[in-house]
Amino acid sequence: MGGRLILYMHTVTLSGPMSIATAMRRPPNRPNARLADLLAHPALWQAGRLDTAAAATPSGFSALDAHLPGGGWPQAGLAELLLATAGVGELRLLAPLMAALSRQQPRWVAWIAPPFVPYAPALEAQGVQTDRLLLVHPATHPQTLWALERAGRSGSCSLILGWLDERRLRAADTRRLKLAAHQGNCLICLFRPAQAAARSSMAELRLRLTPAAADCVTVDIRKRRGGWPVDGIRVPFAERQGAVALQAQLDRWRQWLGQRQAMSRPVGLEHDREPAMGRPGVVH
Repeated sequence: MGGRLILYMHTVTLSGPMSIATAMRRPPNRPNARLADLLAHPALWQAGRLDTAAAATPSGFSALDAHLPGGGWPQAGLAELLLATAGVGELRLLAPLMAALSRQQPRWVAWIAPPFVPYAPALEAQGVQTDRLLLVHPATHPQTLWALERAGRSGSCSLILGWLDERRLRAADTRRLKLAAHQGNCLICLFRPAQAAARSSMAELRLRLTPAAADCVTVDIRKRRGGWPVDGIRVPFAERQGAVALQAQLDRWRQWLGQRQAMSRPVGLEHDREPAMGRPGVVH
């Protein structure tokens, strides 16, 4: 073609005396009814059209729901939260989802290999029913992958949160987790570093989180089903409890930790230090 690129071409039938220039100014024929039905099929994605028919659970944040397929978190599939560092607001973003699923479904909200001990009073203050939480602490990366896949396929979990060794995670692993989530009709959410955005993943939804203020996070949608990436979505966190109530819950939590510490240590040892809050416990 001599270095030229054809961007668009259609055939025009001339009937009667009509110049080529006049014919080219006419728009192409409209698609027939069969083509229109095909274009309206939910499995066919058109650029610029967000999939509104996808099964989803509202996130609890209208600013985010407006950009998510179906208006919320996918009911089944694999999602990833990409974080510059832990504690930027990822659990507060998921708190309304955990609250809704733990109260509406008789299934587990599983935490697999969390790097910290979940703070029960804070979760309860967000409406999470903590007796529906299941904590699993595998010893190795392969065991964590196995636990995530088995929990996903089991059908006994509505939501599974997972923390994996990023250095050993492969794209094939994300495909297995995605298939397991669809088989068990649950959402598996992985917490990964922000650098993972440059790596391939089979997740349907990938969100990058950066802190914007004390009670706000900025969400960049790096990947979503049926839509282009979107940057700069500000999601404010509503305060659901006052400082007095939070301090009272913190005091009760510390009192419970002190009682547990006194019961677990042999007589004669000094009890002058509080145990570290970040050490995970083991649930068999």
